[in-house]
Amino acid sequence: FVGSVDVYKRQFSMMASGSNSLSEDTTRPKWFTRRNIEPFTINDDAVEKIINDATHAVVSWVTKDHKPASAVMLYRVVNGVITITSTTNRAKYHAWRRNPSACFCIWEPGNIGRQVTLRGTITIAKDDALLREFTKSFLSMRPGSEPPTEARLLKEIEKFDAPDRHMMQLTVEKTLTHDLNRLFDAESTGEDVWG
Repeated sequence: FVGSVDVYKRQFSMMASGSNSLSEDTTRPKWFTRRNIEPFTINDDAVEKIINDATHAVVSWVTKDHKPASAVMLYRVVNGVITITSTTNRAKYHAWRRNPSACFCIWEPGNIGRQVTLRGTITIAKDDALLREFTKSFLSMRPGSEPPTEARLLKEIEKFDAPDRHMMQLTVEKTLTHDLNRLFDAESTGEDVWG
């Protein structure tokens, strides 16, 4: 066993100090990079930008028989909080009434390899002011779009404003990120990011 540890240490030894590349005599299994993904994360500023720039997420909840369920949903960030909306005839509404646990997977627009996963709980409320802000953001989400006029905003709110319309906001408890582009770069260049 001790001998195996020594071989393992030699196998994963780094090049001389000051270099980020593997030495010529250092080899790793072909699967090493895709198994040891801890370095391939996204920094906080980039996470915030992805969340604010994106418009859709894969949203997950738990059914009453404890099964996972997901849907792609439009969301908006309202006053710094991820916000969606639903009526009471939707499965997610009833699921979150029973169990508010939720997960949102969001990706960088145009680059699905840069992903942010947010785990937390959903708060549900009837809130006309929040619906108004959500709708205003919804109408302004296309790049270069102008803020809606009051008349345009009221017309759009009418389309949302069913009697059982509720607003839902995510309280984030854990954030996970993954940058697949960086992983592929490390594979192709041989850069050692585990030092």
